[in-house]
Amino acid sequence: MEKEKRVVKKSFRFTQSEWHQIEKKCSFANITATQYFQKLAVSGKTAKNDCVKEKQKYIEEIAMVGNNINQIARQLNSGKKLDMWMLNILLKIEQTLNDRWLF
Repeated sequence: MEKEKRVVKKSFRFTQSEWHQIEKKCSFANITATQYFQKLAVSGKTAKNDCVKEKQKYIEEIAMVGNNINQIARQLNSGKKLDMWMLNILLKIEQTLNDRWLF
């Protein structure tokens, strides 16, 4: 079956604040505005479901950070001093948080 070509073009007007909200949703879902409106118009749903994979990626990153922190806590609780590998892990965690979560 041949894929149907999109030939109908429409335009819409938004306030600056409305467009900003739409851009944020599209960015979060990692889709274009066109894809967002197509999904909304055809399925009646917004693009929230499309960002599940993106959320899963962040959850996995947070879990890895948590695992590293737990390793360090175990070492420190066993009476060992903070050594270079623990310090490097803490620095990587700090860098990851700064790069991914802090604006």
